[in-house]
Amino acid sequence: MADRVYLAATRLDENPQSFVMLGGAGLSAALALVEEDGGCAGFMGEGVAGDAASLVEPVFGYGAIAACPAVWAIGAATSSDGMEETGRDLTDGLILSYGVVGTLKLCIPRERPDGSDSMSFPSAHSAAAAAIAAVLWQRHGAQAGAPAALAAAWTALSRVHTGRHRPSEVVAGLAIGAACGLAVAEGDGGSGGGPLRGLAVGLVLDGDGLGVTLR
Repeated sequence: MADRVYLAATRLDENPQSFVMLGGAGLSAALALVEEDGGCAGFMGEGVAGDAASLVEPVFGYGAIAACPAVWAIGAATSSDGMEETGRDLTDGLILSYGVVGTLKLCIPRERPDGSDSMSFPSAHSAAAAAIAAVLWQRHGAQAGAPAALAAAWTALSRVHTGRHRPSEVVAGLAIGAACGLAVAEGDGGSGGGPLRGLAVGLVLDGDGLGVTLR
């Protein structure tokens, strides 16, 4: 496992992972300049949406930590190669995401909007949700990836609503998680072939201006 996670980490500077990370860093920095230091707690108001936001804490916290290895173990026990490989990639993606996020939390201490501690940047829950979505999309396509991506977006919004994070912090978490999930899925030897597998993203500057290339 350690070898796989290390190899995935070495792919974070490759496309499209690096593009996702740089884009997320830029958007996060821009939001940090304009957002309120106290965050946007309660912005979804009261009711079903606000109540549902509280579910994110257990689901993409300890729930994800337990569920991903469980999928791996069940796949191995039942000789389901697809499930085993998916569970392995989900677990590796979480480990890599938490490693990057944890390092940044220690290096860039920032008090949470609710004042509970100084480990607000970036959002670990958002990173975990995005890593899961990226792995599922790459391995199983939009049928599995799109709902997971919506769940990741909801996770980010919920963390802002509950006062645990500011917008810039959840955007950073989403970018880190997505990049880590892509890095893991890009290097697996399984049969999954998501839409971003092998995609190269670059910038080109010519007489007509600055542009983005995809190939």
